[in-house]
Amino acid sequence: MSVPTMQVLVGFQTTTGFGNPFQLDNAVYGLLDTGTLGGLAFADLTSLVQSVNINRGRSRQLDQFNAGTATISFNNSTRILDPNNTASIYYPFVLPRCPVIIKANGITIYAGLITDWNLNYDIAGDDMMYASCADVFTVLANQALNAFTPDAELSSVRVKKILVRPEIAFQGATAISTGTSVLGAYNITQDTNVLNYLQQVATSEQGFLFVSADGTLTFKGRSSVLNPVSGATFDDTTGLPMQTLENQYGDELLYNYVAVQSPAVGSAITTSDAASIALYQAQQLSQLDLLNSSVPELTALGNYLLGKFKDPTLRFTNVSTQLTALSTANQNICLTLDLTSICTVTKSFSTGSPASVTQTLIVSGVSHNITPASHIVSYTFESTDGNQYLSLDNAIFGTLDNNLLSF
Repeated sequence: MSVPTMQVLVGFQTTTGFGNPFQLDNAVYGLLDTGTLGGLAFADLTSLVQSVNINRGRSRQLDQFNAGTATISFNNSTRILDPNNTASIYYPFVLPRCPVIIKANGITIYAGLITDWNLNYDIAGDDMMYASCADVFTVLANQALNAFTPDAELSSVRVKKILVRPEIAFQGATAISTGTSVLGAYNITQDTNVLNYLQQVATSEQGFLFVSADGTLTFKGRSSVLNPVSGATFDDTTGLPMQTLENQYGDELLYNYVAVQSPAVGSAITTSDAASIALYQAQQLSQLDLLNSSVPELTALGNYLLGKFKDPTLRFTNVSTQLTALSTANQNICLTLDLTSICTVTKSFSTGSPASVTQTLIVSGVSHNITPASHIVSYTFESTDGNQYLSLDNAIFGTLDNNLLSF
C-alpha cells in the first residue's frame, strides 16, 4: 500500500527555452523538424509540488454546482515560477489562465485554469508559489449572450445551442445527455450571463450541470438517475474502507408545498401534500424563474419536486477514505468516482436493530487533500430520486395509481 502516484501538469506558451518553438528567419528554429509550432506545451511540475487541495460539486441538493477549485503549493526556491525571473525557461508565460491538469495513478482528478499565481517570498530564500485554479465555469461566468429568441426545445438542445452561439463559441469538451423538460421560446435579453442562463436551464430540468474531473462541461437530465447502478461500495466490513462517515436527518430539504412558474403562466402553479403538512407544517419551495414551455410541463415538474422533498430523508451525507490504505485497484475505483456517480454505503452496528443500514446515493461533491505521504478523498452525497415511476411489466411500478408517470 502506498500513496497514489500524483502528477501536476501546467501548460505554458512555448519559448526558446521551453518547447523550442518554430521561428521564422531563425537560423536554428526556422528549420523544419527543429522545434514545435508555437502554442501550449505541458510541463510536468510534480517535483515542485508540496500539497494539493481540490474541491468540486455542491453542498446542498437544490443549489447549483459550483466551479471546481484547486490550490497547488509549489516549492519555488529556484524561482522557476517567478514571473519576474527572466532566466526561467517559462518566462514570460507564467500567466493567469494557464491550463492545469492534476492526475493520480494516471487518472485525471482535476482539470482547469490557473486564475492566480500567489508568490510568497521567504527571507531565507525558500519561496513558495501558490496556484489558485478554477474549472471552465469561470470562463462561462464571464461571457454574455446577445439578444435572441430560441425555439421551443428540450433542455439539452437549449444547452447545445447556447454553447455554439457565435458570441460564445465554447471551445472545451462537452457531454450533453438528453433532457426531459421542454423549454419555451422565450426572449433572451442582451448581455444575459451565460453561466446563469445555463443554470436556469438546469433548474427548469431539475438536472445536473457541472464540470467533470477531466474538464468536460456536462449536462444530465433528471431521468439520468432514475435507475441508479452503483459504481462503488463503501462499508466497514468487505467493501472500500471509510475513514469517516457522516449521517444527516433534518428539515433542510423538507418541502411539502411547491410553487412553480414560467412565462407560460400568469401566476404560479402550486401543489402540496396534506399528510406531510399535517405532520411537519407547511414548508414552501418556490421555483418562479423557470423556462418550462407549458402548464403540463410545470405541473409535472411541481409534482416531481413534491414527490422528492415532501418527507425528510435520513441519509449518509459524507464519506472520506485514506487512499494510502487501499490497493491500487481500489484506489482507482475511488479516483474515478465523479459528480453524479452512484455509490452504495453500508454501516454495520454492534448493537441495536437493524444490524446494518445500506443506502444508494449520488455523489454531489468530491474533495482531495494531497500531501507527499497522504491522499484523503472525501465524497458528499445526496439522495437518489425517491419518486416511484411507472415501469411496464413491474409488479410494483407497473400498477397504475401506485406511482408517477414521468414526463
